[in-house]
Amino acid sequence: MCEKERHAMERRNRIALLQDVMKREGVEAVLVESAVNRRYLTYVDTSAGALIVTAEDAVFLVDFRYIEKARKECVGCEVMLCPDFTVGIQQFLSGRGVQEVLIERERISLMRYEELTGICTGQRFSTDKSAGALIEELRKIKDPYELSCFRLAQKIGDEAFLHMLDVIRPGRMESELKMELGTYMVKLGSQNYGMNFITSSGIKTSLPHGGSGDAQVQKGDFVMMDFGGTIDGYSSDMTRTVAVGSVTDEQREVYEHVKQAQLKALAAIKPGVTGQAVDKTARDYIYGKGYTGCFGHGLGHSLGLEIHENPRCSEICTEVLRPGMMMTVEPGIYLEGRFGVRIEDMGVVTEDGFDNMTHSDKELIVVG
Repeated sequence: MCEKERHAMERRNRIALLQDVMKREGVEAVLVESAVNRRYLTYVDTSAGALIVTAEDAVFLVDFRYIEKARKECVGCEVMLCPDFTVGIQQFLSGRGVQEVLIERERISLMRYEELTGICTGQRFSTDKSAGALIEELRKIKDPYELSCFRLAQKIGDEAFLHMLDVIRPGRMESELKMELGTYMVKLGSQNYGMNFITSSGIKTSLPHGGSGDAQVQKGDFVMMDFGGTIDGYSSDMTRTVAVGSVTDEQREVYEHVKQAQLKALAAIKPGVTGQAVDKTARDYIYGKGYTGCFGHGLGHSLGLEIHENPRCSEICTEVLRPGMMMTVEPGIYLEGRFGVRIEDMGVVTEDGFDNMTHSDKELIVVG
């Protein structure tokens, strides 16, 4: 799908989907103030604003900075210019006789809660349920527009990986590699300059999130790159570990174990299985090869407008996977103070398995 076709896709009215849930749950109104949930429901990315949804209507309150943008991009509700969000919330709720409002209890501060209850004295801001939980359930199943963003973002990631194979050489600093990776992906159309990318080398690869510093790549190092492209707020997520100059038998063996663990986990993903079961497939394989304690993080996670979303593939996640859920699969083996290997793909759960969007080579590559 080309960029023009993607932008021409119909954007689903997600507010209407939320209203259907509200009616089933007997929810009178919800207040959405977190940036990520505002963006998910309205399609508008703003640094401030308030979305109020009742069973019958909705309004998106924005300040002057975003009024033109919101009127052009918002889907499913009225847009209103509002210099004081708290007063605007009170007026909207009182004007419709709303008595009880669900808030995003996982994302609201105590200070903000006290401000709302102090001004909106005619309403009860309920914490019995969470507006955030209702929205998160919608966010778990990706719609066609979201999937198109992920596919394009991952295509950028795959192309950037090939580019980096010609860039990684002894003497290059980790921070240089990170900058090159981010800059190249922007040239390909990514909207993320790579601030959160990982390009670690040598002994730092034993740290799952080792970051990128001034260390210079040495011959015999592993270089671990954890990165992704971003399209309209949706970021792909992939990791590849490559060797520089030469590779030892032990490095090759560890790499092969990680690759095989990932292949087994990818094959285990299908509707009806739990994230826990998928995690166990990879973990049992790695531990069975003698690396108990060397794979301490979860196997994977969902992703969307946030890079880490639920459900997870982990030892404790009992949620059942369903078609439309995006998942990463990223086993690793980390040998403290020596080196580490991680391989990560991402894709979507389908009706009968898993559609892997990551197409970069998994075989051990030696560069430089």
